[in-house]
Amino acid sequence: MTKEEMLNAIAGKLKLVNIGVIKPESIDDAKTDELQELYEMVMKRDNISPSEMTAITEALGSLRK
Repeated sequence: MTKEEMLNAIAGKLKLVNIGVIKPESIDDAKTDELQELYEMVMKRDNISPSEMTAITEALGSLRK
């Protein structure tokens, strides 16, 4: 799965409106494994609390170059 596919899936699951601020090309290639782990965690969850959503978006931000 590509970085773009994972980001789009996470954005869809979290119902994020402005996922455009995190572009696939802005994710450091060295952090692709971390993105994969974040993707898997989000996809396993049925419900995500507002505080978890904040933590996830912060984690996404930390993956940027």
